[in-house]
Amino acid sequence: MDGWRNFLPGTADTERTRRAMLHTPTTHFRRKRSDSAALMEKLTCDAVLDRAYAWVCERRKDHGHNACVWDLRFRWSLEKVQLRRDLAGGVYCLSLMSRYVRQSGEEIELWSARDSLVLKALALVLGPVLTIPGSCLHVKGRGGLKGAVRAVRQAVGKNTFVCRTDVRAYYASIGHVKLQSLLADSVRDGRVLSLLWQSMRRCSERGGWIREHTRGIPLGSPLSPLLGAFFLREVDRALEDQRVFYVRYMDDLLVLSPTRRLLREAVKTINRGFAQLDVQKHPGKTFVGRINKGFDFLGYRFGEGPLGLAEKTIDNFLEKCSRLYEQKGHLPRWEVALESYCKRWWRWCTAGLALETSSVPFSTGC
Repeated sequence: MDGWRNFLPGTADTERTRRAMLHTPTTHFRRKRSDSAALMEKLTCDAVLDRAYAWVCERRKDHGHNACVWDLRFRWSLEKVQLRRDLAGGVYCLSLMSRYVRQSGEEIELWSARDSLVLKALALVLGPVLTIPGSCLHVKGRGGLKGAVRAVRQAVGKNTFVCRTDVRAYYASIGHVKLQSLLADSVRDGRVLSLLWQSMRRCSERGGWIREHTRGIPLGSPLSPLLGAFFLREVDRALEDQRVFYVRYMDDLLVLSPTRRLLREAVKTINRGFAQLDVQKHPGKTFVGRINKGFDFLGYRFGEGPLGLAEKTIDNFLEKCSRLYEQKGHLPRWEVALESYCKRWWRWCTAGLALETSSVPFSTGC
């Protein structure tokens, strides 16, 4: 039960708020009042809160009848007034996360509907404030995964060497103090910094026991993709200044270089940046060598030949098909569900790409 402590009613939120305020850099509370007011005005405006509310309602429309989202929807007109007052006054505290166990045995953590709404509003407001380099393509509006694959495909023919790596357990390895210090350089409102610290230094409850997270950011949080993109910003900037092709999708980094010397310099930059951020490369997902040997990136296989699917992608597809057959094989029309999945998967794989069809284990017509 390492990391867990017994639940004491009424003390968790107070203690976490105290820690958040202690760890928030105090120098930023004294910055220009106008900048702080402008950011908080955006966060508490009707347009942002209503957009975040619509997002929460859509994401949790299938939750059970006892879920907190229905109470939020029933009282939304009053909740919005209270939310605006608490946020503007700097007294809003994120509640405990709830831990659930899925049928597969996987444990998940879930914010309350109210907290999810606040975190989504933060993500909407902080998007333009946190400057993220253009090489980070998973940020909304930059092409996404398919845009990254197309960019890499175009750059492969102009380079000879490749370095492909990612961060081991990226979300779980992000240091809170390091991330907060980076955020404090861009966010000038102490109230917003306090909310950001609470979202990182969170506590989760299960069966009367509370776990305090001293490292990492939560999976599934609407704010986590933005923070994940922002955390490696300095590594992105350093690699963009070098004479190599560089692209990143969340924690997947790819460097293409025309010469071995430039590639070595890029690898040194990655190692130095990771050391400063106290994260590690994943040894099983790191490849350094020639492009003509082929390499996998974002589920696709790159090389001198046509673009294809990575072997891991095909294995995952076949495993999913096997599970579908086990779950629905006893039904009268089980083959319809399997065929529908195959067609959706193939449509996603080929959308926006010129894919080599010989790299898949079945015909396009399923």
